[in-house]
Amino acid sequence: METLETPKPVVVLVPFPLQGHLTPMLQLGTILHSRGFSIVIAHTQHFNPPNPTNHPEFTFFPLSDGLSGRDTSSTGNFLEIISAINTNCKQPLEKCILNKLQGQVACIIYDSLMYFVDDVAHQLKLPSIFFRATTAVYMQSYYAVLALEEKKMIPLPESQLQEPVPELHSVLRYQDLPISVSSKISETLIQFIKNFSNIRSSVAVIWNSVETLDHSALHQLQHQYKVPCFPIGPIHKLSPSPSQTSLLPEDTTCITWLDKHAPKSVLYISLGSLATMDDKQLVEAAWGIANSGQNFLWVVRPSSVNGSEWIECLPDGFAELTRERGLIVKWAPQKKVLAHWAVGVS
Repeated sequence: METLETPKPVVVLVPFPLQGHLTPMLQLGTILHSRGFSIVIAHTQHFNPPNPTNHPEFTFFPLSDGLSGRDTSSTGNFLEIISAINTNCKQPLEKCILNKLQGQVACIIYDSLMYFVDDVAHQLKLPSIFFRATTAVYMQSYYAVLALEEKKMIPLPESQLQEPVPELHSVLRYQDLPISVSSKISETLIQFIKNFSNIRSSVAVIWNSVETLDHSALHQLQHQYKVPCFPIGPIHKLSPSPSQTSLLPEDTTCITWLDKHAPKSVLYISLGSLATMDDKQLVEAAWGIANSGQNFLWVVRPSSVNGSEWIECLPDGFAELTRERGLIVKWAPQKKVLAHWAVGVS
């Protein structure tokens, strides 16, 4: 007699569509899948959607984000993009769960920048879990900014910027905070910080962090949130199988190039998936790299230089000066690069 297999509990993951947020969320999905959960990825439809073929074990549901045809490459309108995603994806997520997953969802885990999700979970009476792709002290540093704003201490005078931040147990100085407090901060930015740092009705917080390195901040935030905090990082170490999470094609030839170099002999330079620079900054960086005299692997993302497709504005003479000791690629398999013996300068 055949027995019916018990359906796996479904966990819905809602990542924010930037590389540093998407990668740990997908890795978290592989961890949960290996523990017996069925994983659904609810993702933005037009802004950096993940490739479902890289994760055949997951179910993918695109959420209409209203960003089709909109310029999402500029950091200048970053807050507008986040606001649009949180406004436009709310109804599609609710419809998705009601129409396709009703009665199957055990909980929803959402990136802190996708704060609309908690409203959906609360409306549908589902438990939600707040996910931070960074350390706890990084989140705590934003609370320090809010504390200064509440006390009307911003902008801080130049003389105070070198002082330690009391809330951060002297780990950081005021000038080290993620947002400059030496000039007035817009109300839009303050509201954004409040939105993504508020866990709302979430029943727990997952941190891509480690208790031994982040103990003070974790203890303080758990006391503040009054819900369990789970520092389960580094998540990429716990993920049971390597998976392709890159939003851009990776140039793997750089690994072969690194293989030819001595241990700790290569500088690795990368601005990541979001930051941009102008042509003058690129030229300054180029001459700094050239004058260092070091071997280097430099990642210059296409269109990361304002007004250029790639590296057309590199200064004359740079290529000839560095040809024997440098390599420039459009995107690299960063995890492999950082683990390579040749990377680092002693």
